Amino acid sequence: MTVSTTNESLRQQYAADKSHHLPNGRFQNPWPSFTLPPAMKFLKYTLFELGNNPAHVSLKEGRIPAVVPLDKQAIKSPAPLQVTWLGHASLLWQIDGVNILCDPVFSLRCSPSQWIGPKRFTKAPCSVKELPHIDILILSHNHYDHLDWDTLKLLQQRFPNIKVFAPLGNRPILSSLGFANIEIADWWDEFSVELPAGSFKLACTPAQHMTARGIFDRMATLWSSWVVIGPSGQKLFFSGDTAYSAVYENPTKAECPVFKQIGDVYGPIDLAAIAIGAYGPELMFGGMHANPEQAVRIHEDVKSKKSIGIHWGTFILTSEAIDEPPKRLALELKARGHAPHEFTVLDIGQTTAST
Repeated sequence: MTVSTTNESLRQQYAADKSHHLPNGRFQNPWPSFTLPPAMKFLKYTLFELGNNPAHVSLKEGRIPAVVPLDKQAIKSPAPLQVTWLGHASLLWQIDGVNILCDPVFSLRCSPSQWIGPKRFTKAPCSVKELPHIDILILSHNHYDHLDWDTLKLLQQRFPNIKVFAPLGNRPILSSLGFANIEIADWWDEFSVELPAGSFKLACTPAQHMTARGIFDRMATLWSSWVVIGPSGQKLFFSGDTAYSAVYENPTKAECPVFKQIGDVYGPIDLAAIAIGAYGPELMFGGMHANPEQAVRIHEDVKSKKSIGIHWGTFILTSEAIDEPPKRLALELKARGHAPHEFTVLDIGQTTAST
């Protein structure tokens, strides 16, 4: 069992830094590791490059992750800390008898409309009806591939008293969905949650990303990662959507400092879920999404004992081949001297426990 220790004075120091807040009420990534190419480059990529790239070639060749039935016995009688990958960044965490759902997206498309937009090429391994009782819902940010209106509406109907945790600015959309028990957080905010299974701590931690659900709300809501500590002291880390070091106009190769900060405050982490996909071409997306090599650095920075790779294998959002992220991940683990089991990928629907 992990001894639950946190560096409270360091957390308070980081919490006092509000450099990610802008005077107009919006937010920013306050580090040189974040840059974005001009909007015209994104437009050119979307119009002329997105539809003919290695991702679509790999899809035609069937190089996609397997989808397996949920291990109902493991979910019914879980280990003290385990996680089930539900595709993309959707996760079912089970920690000390409590079920936590992160960024659930079960819809066919991650889009404002189910008629257009990125379409799943792998099935969701279950429906909302097939989930076990969910105690806590955690959201990392408001992009459509993480905050899915239809899925959340079904969750609210099935679990009307569910406790919801999300970054700043997301209360209006969650309230409009009918959720009543909502906690909205800034980076480094902590919450104590008393449940029949015991006392849980949730911490909203930083990430390098951005937000928008429309044309005029860019950076109007915050994005985050999360740490959860159970009564036994076991700790999980959910990266949400994050980058590590932009390629475009980052001549010093500056790295995002927050993951070392998270490791210093909350590490070691027993089980982490870290984004490894949606990075290509890296000149375009390196400021928003981590590549597999950078995901290994995040694994190291947060002092994770065991990690799984997420944010791949479900939607074509960028141009890397669908099966490229786990291949690059395995090579980087070997190059940096890690055993393969320290950072693995799962089949969609598969469950794994902390070591």
